[in-house]
Amino acid sequence: MDARHRRSRAKLADAVLRLASERPIDEVTASEIAAAAGVNRSTFYAHAASPLALLESVLRDELDALRDRYLASIPDSSVPRAAAAEAVTAVTLAVLENIESHAAIYERGLLADAGGGHRGETSLRPMLAAHFEESSRQLLAQHALFPSDEEEAADPLLAAMVGPFVANGSVGAIAAWLAQPEPRDAEAFLRSYRRLVPPWFPLAPPLSAAGSRKGSCTSCSSYPALHIRRARDGRGAAAR
Repeated sequence: MDARHRRSRAKLADAVLRLASERPIDEVTASEIAAAAGVNRSTFYAHAASPLALLESVLRDELDALRDRYLASIPDSSVPRAAAAEAVTAVTLAVLENIESHAAIYERGLLADAGGGHRGETSLRPMLAAHFEESSRQLLAQHALFPSDEEEAADPLLAAMVGPFVANGSVGAIAAWLAQPEPRDAEAFLRSYRRLVPPWFPLAPPLSAAGSRKGSCTSCSSYPALHIRRARDGRGAAAR
């Protein structure tokens, strides 16, 4: 990607996030996004086929960057599960913070509409699930999910089921968290999430009353509770 393409991409990303925070993405046109970004329609379509496709791509890029930052530090099977648990806990908190910074967008894209269903054509659930499924595949490849390589190799169906199982459950859990009143507490999410995920899923121990994490993982206390509030840059404006 050359410098000009990157600049156009950055302008389009800012524009689609701003407009999608103000109203549903299915009410936003390609022409509006292009005008807000200061580019022409042909430039828009060089980056995305539709406003929703652009929005999904921008959000997915942000989430993937967080995964790369935290999970790439996990070497292969020589690393103790405690290290993987720290990385997964840290990236989970970072993902929640990112989602909260785009709260209006994710509320529209994840929560039920007034009729009790989901807007299938503008739902962000498939995008978010695809991100988590890829994260699960990466953890599996890094031998960070199961106690031993033998267990993974012995049941290929189990390995194939891990990604969809973790991904779709995590999306549902995040949607339930987003439906809670502000301020939303990421540590509260983790407390409940730990009770839902199976024992083989790596998460750091919970915080003790003193603010450090319980258990033998001495460096886990580097991930404090995040009492996340919506960003004040306009992207987190409530969708009401």
